[in-house]
Amino acid sequence: MERFPPGDDPADLNGHGHDEEEWAEALTRSLAHLAAQLTVNQIRLRALATELGEKGLIDPVAVAARVRGIARTETGVYLRENLGESLVDVIDVEMLEQDLVDYLQSDEGSEGDGVMG
Repeated sequence: MERFPPGDDPADLNGHGHDEEEWAEALTRSLAHLAAQLTVNQIRLRALATELGEKGLIDPVAVAARVRGIARTETGVYLRENLGESLVDVIDVEMLEQDLVDYLQSDEGSEGDGVMG
């Protein structure tokens, strides 16, 4: 049986000394916390972009170009940092990174949801 996340003790099948129910609860709490943080940041970024866009203080084309550039050079770093050691070991990070970069290179991904324009 594969350990999730991987551990060294063969008797510890989930790698942390917790039973499966405890591990599932901890994972659920972690995912909920990450989703809450993401939601807060999305709201803040939307408010910032809306204010700047309404005041004509940003160039949406330049922002899209910046998104594409940052995506190419920094997605993997941010992704690994945000996933943490445990999830990096169980997720195909390279494929997820490439999917994110491809999305952010697209018009839809680099322009967001149109709050700036």
